[in-house]
Amino acid sequence: MERTYILALHLRRGVGPKTVRKVLSSFPTFEALLEGRERLKALLGEAKAKAVLSANLEEAEREMERAERLGVRVLTLADPDYPEGLKGYDVAPPVLYVKGDISILGRRTVAVVGTRYPSEDAKVVAFELGKGLAEAGATVVSGGAYGIDTQAHRGAIAGGGGTAVVLGSGIDRPYPRENRGLFAEVVERGGVLLSEFPLGTPPNPGNFPARNRVISALSDVVVVVQAPSKSGALITASWALEQGKDVWAVPFSPLDRRAYGSNRLIYDGAKPIYDIGHFIEDVLDAPLLTPPAKERGELDEAEAFILDLLREPLHVDEIAYRSGMPISRLYTLLLTLQMKGYVRELPGKLYEAVP
Repeated sequence: MERTYILALHLRRGVGPKTVRKVLSSFPTFEALLEGRERLKALLGEAKAKAVLSANLEEAEREMERAERLGVRVLTLADPDYPEGLKGYDVAPPVLYVKGDISILGRRTVAVVGTRYPSEDAKVVAFELGKGLAEAGATVVSGGAYGIDTQAHRGAIAGGGGTAVVLGSGIDRPYPRENRGLFAEVVERGGVLLSEFPLGTPPNPGNFPARNRVISALSDVVVVVQAPSKSGALITASWALEQGKDVWAVPFSPLDRRAYGSNRLIYDGAKPIYDIGHFIEDVLDAPLLTPPAKERGELDEAEAFILDLLREPLHVDEIAYRSGMPISRLYTLLLTLQMKGYVRELPGKLYEAVP
């Protein structure tokens, strides 16, 4: 029920990630949401509460069934396979549509991004970066667009490693269409496609800034190969800096306007890549970035009791046995504890306390 509830909220137009988290922390089940209408209005305001209350569990179930027919997994914040690198950010999508091997995001991850219209030298640099990082065991993250993104993904495939494509459209409508062969190869070669957008979503321009924040959040390091003054790659770099991550850029001629934005990043303090091999050694030697800790909410008596039981990982049935609680009530408490940052779910319906 929890997964369906989260997806139902996610499918509502105008209900963003922060709102979904706020709703889940106060109303951990759909039934609680319906019973707390007045409290919800006080929390969100009339208009946003109306949007939230239009959430439809049957619509969410149909979306899950359609995804399953397409070979797509639907991961929510309540799923143990949801990428750890995203969970700590309040802008993290409540839902991810996934095709391929999500586990590759557990390795060192490096975003390689840039303009759709790069110079020939920039294409070579992006390809060699992707290839070298993959050969060294890192996962290359990018957006699947023309130009730098495409070359980075192709380089990672050539290097024998998995690469992650974060789409700005529904996963069943990957964009650009001309790269669909590449996207299929990414999945076949052990990589993964991801999208936060519901099935059928077209590549609307407003989707791509949101896509860029996910690229950054999934990555330990962000590299801008070549970018003009107005570029989505600069949005990715901006998110990375806000998230406390290292940003690198490749210097190019100041006469090349395609490199104005990336050269400016170096002027403003981004690290310049003067040698690909040295950069890869430097990135691999750096400590992995720890995702920001969730802000922990206060516990009521029942929540504190469940948390006290989780001094070791326990199966949900064992927690129910020890607590004597009905399973429906227990799931509500466990989801609330997850949203407050005290508990995490492990594979196999195991739960443990977060240190």
